[in-house]
Amino acid sequence: MNRILVTSLLCLAAGVVSAQEFNNVEYLCCDWGPAMTLPTKTNEAAQFNDIEEEVYFLKQVNSITRKKTRAPDLFSNRNYQDIGKGLSIWLCKMKADGSAKTEIKELWKNPAYPIDTQAQSTWMSVNTRTHTIALSIYFAGSDLTGLWTVKLDGSELQRIITPREIEGGLQAIDRPSWTPDGQWIVFGESLRGKTRGRIVKCDRKGEHCVYLSEGPTDEQPCLSPDGNKIVYVVISSTKGGLWIMNADGVDAHLLHNPNDKQRHHHGGIYPTWSSDGKRIRAIGVGVIDVESGMVLNWRCPKRDGVEHSPGWAHWGRTGIIGNTVSGILFTDNEIMTQVALGISQLVEVKGENASCRW
Repeated sequence: MNRILVTSLLCLAAGVVSAQEFNNVEYLCCDWGPAMTLPTKTNEAAQFNDIEEEVYFLKQVNSITRKKTRAPDLFSNRNYQDIGKGLSIWLCKMKADGSAKTEIKELWKNPAYPIDTQAQSTWMSVNTRTHTIALSIYFAGSDLTGLWTVKLDGSELQRIITPREIEGGLQAIDRPSWTPDGQWIVFGESLRGKTRGRIVKCDRKGEHCVYLSEGPTDEQPCLSPDGNKIVYVVISSTKGGLWIMNADGVDAHLLHNPNDKQRHHHGGIYPTWSSDGKRIRAIGVGVIDVESGMVLNWRCPKRDGVEHSPGWAHWGRTGIIGNTVSGILFTDNEIMTQVALGISQLVEVKGENASCRW
């Protein structure tokens, strides 16, 4: 008798005694964008305020019915069963202090597989001129993976690059970054099963792809605010570290680290530019002065008196917004304090909170 049948018979024998409804809420990628007022009437357009910044993010909600049983399960020793009712992925926004959380639009309902939240599986880049998001999905079902664009109001969702086989490996796209004019997207391309990572540029339709680097281990590109430079990561025992090149791929060079007298390079990952383009913040390094290469500070922001990483971050005018496997975090420009704006959690849905998905 197989395991599934045994489990089913035991559950029948135990009998279900009660049931609860839950939403498993997971906060995914985020970025700064102009404040938006959604229309209240059909055929009206959203209104934008370029002076004020808001946080745009993806949220994955898995609805669950938890049925308690009279006896523990034979294999897990749990006294309940979780039955999935449906999966939704929403585009949302909120204020920089975490208030006014708003579901803008449901982008996907019941995809084939959920987005994996145990790795940096998604990344978004907001273009303030065109009010458009470039969104990469890395670990998920084939109906979700690839490079997407969507307007900040949730309209015009389209996949502009669907992963394809290249040199015997399946293409994977990570960390898109818009040029300021909204006409080009720079991203990292890797091949599953291969040691291959290159920096690529495509137009806003996912066409006219140009390789800006030859790799083989180049990844995590980020365009400077003026669109002239790209900082990226090279994973290598000989020339690894943070590199900078022109937006056209010319003049690629290692960002020298005068603080390190032995290696002379920065070993950080997921770099992001300050809004003035003069500093770079990277995980594992801290804040770097771009002109000199000097590390300005190694400080991590404190939350509840304990230092925490800002996570996979974007640096806007207001501060640093980042996401980790636990949720979305905000850090002030001085890298002093940190506030949790959204924490992934299992929320019971009942009574007045029946429609709550936070």
